[in-house]
Amino acid sequence: MLTGKERAEAAIALLAIRERIRWKPGKGLQHLEKRKRLGHLPAPYSLDDYNETISEIVRDEQNLVYLYEFAGEHYHAVRGTFKGREWLVIFSRGGVMETAFPPEDMEHYLTRRDLPS
Repeated sequence: MLTGKERAEAAIALLAIRERIRWKPGKGLQHLEKRKRLGHLPAPYSLDDYNETISEIVRDEQNLVYLYEFAGEHYHAVRGTFKGREWLVIFSRGGVMETAFPPEDMEHYLTRRDLPS
């Protein structure tokens, strides 16, 4: 269970990412190219298309939101479906994108990172 402070932090991060998809400089295109290379996204997809995919996932109120701790930092992850495939969108507590991808095995991925599935 999340503490009140963790819930508030998650809500603020989620509002920020829903308002605007922001990447660290140059990282959005790197992640987009990787998703295309791995066949997660179609070759003609632009960064705007990828950002729209992310927006659809994080704006769906039915999707689950997780606290994701890595190297002592808090991140948040939203689990949702896009075009029939489960995706995970991971972003910082400041609402800056880390990555968005469809894990091969969502349950295994979440378990490995000690997130409830």
